[in-house]
Amino acid sequence: MAGSYKIENMNMQKLWLILSADSSVCSDNLKVILKIAQDNGIDEDSITYFQNAKFDMDELSDLAQTVSFFGDRLIVLKDFDLSDLSEQYAEQLCRIIEESEGTHFALLFTCEDEKTVSSKKYSPLAELAKKQGLYSFVKEIDEKYLAEIARGTAKNLGASLDKETAKYIVDNVGRNIALVTNEVEKYAAACNYEKITKDIVDAVGVKTLEARIFDVIDLVCSKKPVKALETLNILYSQGTDEIAVTGALATAFIDMHRCKMAKKKGISYQKVHDDFEKRSNVYRYQKAMNNANKFSEKALEEIIALMLKTDIALKSSAIDKRYLIDILITQIIVKGMAA
Repeated sequence: MAGSYKIENMNMQKLWLILSADSSVCSDNLKVILKIAQDNGIDEDSITYFQNAKFDMDELSDLAQTVSFFGDRLIVLKDFDLSDLSEQYAEQLCRIIEESEGTHFALLFTCEDEKTVSSKKYSPLAELAKKQGLYSFVKEIDEKYLAEIARGTAKNLGASLDKETAKYIVDNVGRNIALVTNEVEKYAAACNYEKITKDIVDAVGVKTLEARIFDVIDLVCSKKPVKALETLNILYSQGTDEIAVTGALATAFIDMHRCKMAKKKGISYQKVHDDFEKRSNVYRYQKAMNNANKFSEKALEEIIALMLKTDIALKSSAIDKRYLIDILITQIIVKGMAA
């Protein structure tokens, strides 16, 4: 699985041990394993799932040792953290796997640190997977890793994608592996499998609500209300609810206020990111720190108050929601001009 978060060896294995800090990695790999099993004659009736770290070991043992009338079987253990598996269970599991015939095992656990796997408690399981099947530990899917996946996807399709553009794609799409790869496939086709550029991404790509809101705020900070409202109209045309739009705007301005306060104390946007929402995109706080320079501390506090007032009106008033947001955007620009 080198260079990928997903299983690339499509051969049937006695044992798959897939570990990651990100549960979506386990889910995506389980889909691959089930496809491999299906291609090798194992149907749904021959697949059994155990989804609790305190599963019935005797039941699993009996199942593994029972020859299926329909051929090989697959036992899947998933949806719990490796560290929840006791040492006794880990030892028994190794023994059952080694002694079984005609039974395949897919173990898909979350695991925060690969050092856990090398401990005395779990290393026999990892060694068994390396010896009799496939072992993989995938680090948490962060923006950098997603950018690597984007570039690898492009390369596999015969297209080129530089690091900067790959990061731009991830910033637009967010932490969604499937969406990143799908978008890269679309961009590769759009450039005739040559070079994926930012212009192509902007022309045919999708953007998350957060990314669109970045665009709106950039336009607001540049005193371009018409363009800002046009960008909001794109969100509306995509079916985005007005309350979701104001919520995203409020989050962005709260981030800006946090960064404004942090900068006064000499604190970096990276530290603000780590203190408040470590699992979010650090780019969000970099943008917030830059945009905070366009507003005074007082203006940001007044804008956040306006956000609250607008949110209440959206939820309780019969006035047209988009009209209320248009007024809000105008008020924000006025606050920025007065700063």
